Amino acid sequence: YIGDLIQKTEVELLKTPNLGKKSLTEIKEVLAQRGLSLGMKLENWPPAGVASHGMLG
Repeated sequence: YIGDLIQKTEVELLKTPNLGKKSLTEIKEVLAQRGLSLGMKLENWPPAGVASHGMLG
């Protein structure tokens, strides 16, 4: 989920296997196009009915 992703920091994402600086830069660019960034804090996440799958950590 995008809500899980944007709450991660750059350091956390770089610990992901096979995710390097180029991929990180691409992720940040796509998020910025949508007015989002890494390290954002979301209240009430995950929303009711959406279970966190732990896909990113």
